[in-house]
Amino acid sequence: MLNLFRKKRDKSLKENNIRKYVKYALGEIILVMIGILLALQVNTWNEGRKDRIKEKAILGELHREFSKNLADFYPVKQYQFNTFNSGNIVFRNLPKMHIPQSRDSVYKYVQGMFGGYSYHPSNGVVESLISSGDFNLIRNDSLRRHLVSWKDVLTNYTGYVEIDINLWSNTIEPYVINHGNFLKMNSEENLQLIQDPIFINMLVRKQHFNKNIVNSIKGENSIEHYMKEIIRLSKVKE
Repeated sequence: MLNLFRKKRDKSLKENNIRKYVKYALGEIILVMIGILLALQVNTWNEGRKDRIKEKAILGELHREFSKNLADFYPVKQYQFNTFNSGNIVFRNLPKMHIPQSRDSVYKYVQGMFGGYSYHPSNGVVESLISSGDFNLIRNDSLRRHLVSWKDVLTNYTGYVEIDINLWSNTIEPYVINHGNFLKMNSEENLQLIQDPIFINMLVRKQHFNKNIVNSIKGENSIEHYMKEIIRLSKVKE
């Protein structure tokens, strides 16, 4: 078609027919522009297809990584809730230490208060997305928001856990070593220990940190909720 317009244009020029020459020249230009636009459209479509293939692969990697992270988190979550619940039992029974059953409950559950459980999920896919620029390939705005906020949510949770572990390791454990008996829970040393105001204050602080950890696990801004949402939003539709 382009050659035909060119031949017509050349013929018009030889015949000194300017009007036809301009008409065929414009037709030739229009054909060239249409060809360029079609080529650009095909290239854009092809690049978009490649991006969608890459996005699908990214979503699959995110889904697998966070599915494993969530599975690894469930035992840690249970430990943290058990620790908090043990503290609740201890504080319910502390005022009733004169009752043998309450005293036995304190001995039994005070050990459960001292758990501190670290959690280190894999973040390789998220970090790679942000550093490589492939993050922009993700079209789901909600997923993007959750991924951007994930680091802050994780830092919030691990910060509470770190404070809790440090309280046990640096304060409570040394105090128990010096004033209590790890070998025999219902010993005279431990009976005095659980009546010691300093030790009781330590337990109060420990339970406060346990509560912070439990609260950071529950709710819409919790670490568990974020993992579940990222898993849901990254699920690839076949």
